Amino acid sequence: MIRLYLSEPTPVFAADLAIALNSDQSRYLMSVMRRQVGDEVSVFNGRDGEWLGVIHEAGKKHVVLRLVVQTRPQGKALGPTLAVALIKRTPLEYIVEKATELGAARIQLLITRRSNADHTKVERLKLIAQEAAEQTERLDVPDILAPIRLDAFLSAPGCDAILFGDEETTHEAERVTRPLHKVLSTLTGSAAILIGPEGGFDDTERQTLRARADVHPVNLGPRILRADTAAIAALTLYQSVCGDWR
Repeated sequence: MIRLYLSEPTPVFAADLAIALNSDQSRYLMSVMRRQVGDEVSVFNGRDGEWLGVIHEAGKKHVVLRLVVQTRPQGKALGPTLAVALIKRTPLEYIVEKATELGAARIQLLITRRSNADHTKVERLKLIAQEAAEQTERLDVPDILAPIRLDAFLSAPGCDAILFGDEETTHEAERVTRPLHKVLSTLTGSAAILIGPEGGFDDTERQTLRARADVHPVNLGPRILRADTAAIAALTLYQSVCGDWR
């Protein structure tokens, strides 16, 4: 069944509520998917769970759904924040898509000394996250937060612990003492996963991170990973140890 995310503001979902779709969603249903009056659509808004809706009125650019019944209640999101330095457009879009699939609660874009910040289109990234949520049965869409400098993020990270994928932890001693899955097993509060840019954080940034009590340098194995690979690996481990894969 087709799933659509209805972005806020929306009225509280309830049986018999009529909701007008925007022109893009209306065109998608009627012109692309060839739906018609009486067909069923699944909708969610990140707040009221998932609902079965029926196409009540239809035109090429105007569709009204009437909600029938809630099919899934809204659960509590268990995913972490993914704080990722700006990188090239294609791998950044890939990170947003896969982070949504893997349950990240929000994605904070970061400006670092080595980040590539000239191409970022936050609205496009939000659309990618929305489409990924629609396709993967999520009941919410992660917040995609506009780029801020690393020091601004550190001043108010919005979590209890920051897991810092430090490429300097690839040598043998730190592989043993700080593997990510072991650090995750000790967490008791909310967490952010921090992924650096191409070329990694510079020495000053790394020193700043390592000096903070809430930052935990962690190891992602004996090989240097690309930013997109590191993000996916870290989120996968997080969900298996702390999240909704348990």
